[in-house]
Amino acid sequence: MTAVSSPLPFTAGTRLLGEVIAWACPGLSVSHAGLVAALEAADLDPAVARELAPRHAFARACRVLSDRRIIRPVAEDATTIKFQFTAESREGDRYEYRMETLLTLDKQTGSVSCELAGLATLAQEELDRCIAVRNGSDVTRIVQKLFERQADLFAIRPGGGCYFVAQRYAAFVDRIQDLLNRVGGRLLRFPVPAGTSEGDRSVTQAVADGLAAVVAEHRYAVAQFGDDTRS
Repeated sequence: MTAVSSPLPFTAGTRLLGEVIAWACPGLSVSHAGLVAALEAADLDPAVARELAPRHAFARACRVLSDRRIIRPVAEDATTIKFQFTAESREGDRYEYRMETLLTLDKQTGSVSCELAGLATLAQEELDRCIAVRNGSDVTRIVQKLFERQADLFAIRPGGGCYFVAQRYAAFVDRIQDLLNRVGGRLLRFPVPAGTSEGDRSVTQAVADGLAAVVAEHRYAVAQFGDDTRS
C-alpha cells in the first residue's frame, strides 16, 4: 500500500516566514494599453510599462521578416537606420544569397520605407504590432522591476525562477498576483510556516546567499571605480 503524506497542519494564526513564489506567462500577449490599465487596476506603477522604441520593436519584427532572408543594419544617423535585406536560398548542397532591397526605419516615428511595396507593407504591419503588443518576457521583466523597487526576492535555486519573499511583503505579492491574473499570467504561492527545521534552514540559507550576492556585486562595482568613473 502506498503511503500518502498529509499536508502540513497549518491552522489559523500560524506564523509564516513568507512565501515561495513563481510566476508563469506562457504564450502571453497583451496590448501596451491593456498592460498599463492592468498595472493601474492592481495599484502598481504604470510607468514601468514603457513604450517600446521603434528600433527595439523592429528587432522583434525581424524574427518574422527574416524568414528565408538575412537582415543586417548597414547605416545609421541621428534619425534613421538603414537595413539590408538579403534573400537566402539553397540549391543542392550550396546556399545562394541575393540582395533584395534596402529598408529605412525612422527611429522617431517608426515608419519604414523601401522600394519593394509589398515588403514595406509587411514590415510596417509587423513593426506596428510589435510596438503595440507585449509578451510574457516583457511582463516578467516588469514584475522583476516592481520587486526591485518594493520588495526583496531571494532565489531558492541557482537558475532563478523560484523565489522566497518575506511575509511583510504579502500585500505587495497580492497586487502582483492581481496584475498577472489581469494580463493572462499566473502566480504560484507556497506559504512557508515558521518553526519547521528544514523550512527555517532553507529560508536562512536563501536570504544569506541573496545578501552575499548583493555584497559581492557592490564590491565588484567599487573595484571598477577609476579616475574616469562618473559619479
